[in-house]
Amino acid sequence: MPLSETRIKEKVLAFLKAEYPKAWVYKAADRWTSGIPDLLMCVDGRFVAIELKAGKNQPTKIQKYVIESICASGGRATVCRSVEEVKNFMNGGNSDGENRR
Repeated sequence: MPLSETRIKEKVLAFLKAEYPKAWVYKAADRWTSGIPDLLMCVDGRFVAIELKAGKNQPTKIQKYVIESICASGGRATVCRSVEEVKNFMNGGNSDGENRR
């Protein structure tokens, strides 16, 4: 059984805390603001955003737009479905083919 998005977020946050202790991480929880990625970070002076999805769930049109806007502004943003994808993205690689910059 695949992990829920909540459980993925818990695991990703534990990974980020362990591997990037100096990073600033904000967990977006505002249900009234559409499109904002789940995790907003400042890592070594660079803006990074990650939208977490469970299973085969896909980002919405507004989420895709926000990710593209972040990248167009010089930040890095992606959609990830696991800690492994986050780890790969944070190391400069692709997550699942949806990452930008």
